[in-house]
Amino acid sequence: MNRLMLGISVALGLGVPVFAHTVQRAGNVAVLWHVAPNHNPRAGQPAQVWVALTRRGGQPIFNREVACTLQIRQEPQGTLLVTTRLQGINVERYRDTPAATVTFPQPGRYQLGLACQPKTADLKPFSFTYGVTVGR
Repeated sequence: MNRLMLGISVALGLGVPVFAHTVQRAGNVAVLWHVAPNHNPRAGQPAQVWVALTRRGGQPIFNREVACTLQIRQEPQGTLLVTTRLQGINVERYRDTPAATVTFPQPGRYQLGLACQPKTADLKPFSFTYGVTVGR
């Protein structure tokens, strides 16, 4: 089992991530956030946000199984900057992973909001938020 799936599986069972990436859980879904490059986006430069989604037990949730949108809000005031639909990409060794390319307008703190509507009966709608700091 690869490190990502092992980490998400353990996180679903224990509520504790086992490596540096941020893993969150809601119901029977876990999400691992990734913001390229290296969780260190820069203002005015495109950044790719992708999420590895899994069901309880570590089975991946592919982009084709969900309709997800990403909202970006600027903190601390919570001003909504953009809402975009996620598209499936192949990244690293993962296939059909929900992702979007965004450009943060200025340095500072942002809140990413993920909202997904399942296309399959074995999942319920889910949402997550993730804070990211954007550099100069």
